[in-house]
Amino acid sequence: MKKKELKRKFSKKARLGGLWLRSFKKKDKKKFPLISIIMPNFKSKNLEDSIKSVLKQSYKNVELILVDGDSGNKTIKILKRYNNKIDFWISEKDKGMWDAWNKGLKLATGRFVGIVDSSNKLYPNAMKTLSNYIKKYKDLDFVCGTVKKDGRIYAGFNPKKITIKFNIIPSSVVGFYIKKSSLKKVGYLNLKYKIQADYDLLYRMIVKHNLKGIHSSGDEVFGDLGESGFSKKHNFWEVLSNEIIIRNDNGQNKLVLLYIIVGRSLRKFFNILFRL
Repeated sequence: MKKKELKRKFSKKARLGGLWLRSFKKKDKKKFPLISIIMPNFKSKNLEDSIKSVLKQSYKNVELILVDGDSGNKTIKILKRYNNKIDFWISEKDKGMWDAWNKGLKLATGRFVGIVDSSNKLYPNAMKTLSNYIKKYKDLDFVCGTVKKDGRIYAGFNPKKITIKFNIIPSSVVGFYIKKSSLKKVGYLNLKYKIQADYDLLYRMIVKHNLKGIHSSGDEVFGDLGESGFSKKHNFWEVLSNEIIIRNDNGQNKLVLLYIIVGRSLRKFFNILFRL
């Protein structure tokens, strides 16, 4: 794809780079599925390490699309350094993290697509493990990979629990990959939600569209979450109220919502009480 064609998709001040501008695009193959990785970034101090962790994958049919929120010249210098290795990068002002996710997800051309934040580290065999699941399970919609977070390993997938809690997968970054065609059916992230928009997507995937997912084994760790965790920057009440809004917007039973509000609030109260 030529630079002029790509330029039309973005703002006039957008800065672009990568292999796509040289008309080089990787292809999805039956026995060698193309996997797209979206890397959102805004002034991350770990950007270069995160890029390297993707480029060093033992599985090579990986498409890296980096979406930067106009972080400045220092970031541009790093991106230009990898111009002949990153498939496509763009730097322009956006509407926040979820907007960056959507921008990258819509650009992705791989059979499966996932998010690796610029504060994350992808382990060398992650995409090889993912490709094995893609090839083995033909009807699979998504894969939940095991991840490392704050020194601990998190694995599993519990879809039946989504009616009362959102954290039914280890993480929506580093370890979560969805078939692009399935994502198009569900729709992208709703920018209405400032936090937990990824969980709104997850709810729609499982409850409204009944997508089929699988989790990797506990020893198949996809990567380290590092400093990511947008919801951790918000207090308990902000997260709870946002979750209730998402659930209500998706038509969840009002009695269940009341149960969640009362149950979480009481648990929070007793946790504070016992710490006194």
